[in-house]
Amino acid sequence: MIGLAIRARVEPHQRHELMQMFKETSQPDQLPVACLERRVYEEAGLPTSLLLVDQWLDKAAMNTYLSSDQFGALIGAVKVLGELVDVRICEAESIQHLVMRLKVEPC
Repeated sequence: MIGLAIRARVEPHQRHELMQMFKETSQPDQLPVACLERRVYEEAGLPTSLLLVDQWLDKAAMNTYLSSDQFGALIGAVKVLGELVDVRICEAESIQHLVMRLKVEPC
């Protein structure tokens, strides 16, 4: 599996708006065609630290998305509402393995 992980920090007063945008873009009918799954996580002790994780069909499809207006708009919204911490591309067996990998090692 190819995974895309976007980490963001957001001001408390902007958190709801960014979470709403993440939720809307995570709906099955809003996902890019080759994006198999998208999940949004928040850090338990710090709900202003967010992680958006995508599972992609293949690397070529993900690369096409990374150069799309849709991805540009997503990153733009993160930057307007908060701080873009990083964007990582990783290989893992599943989204759960990818999230665990992000916690313990660089991709």
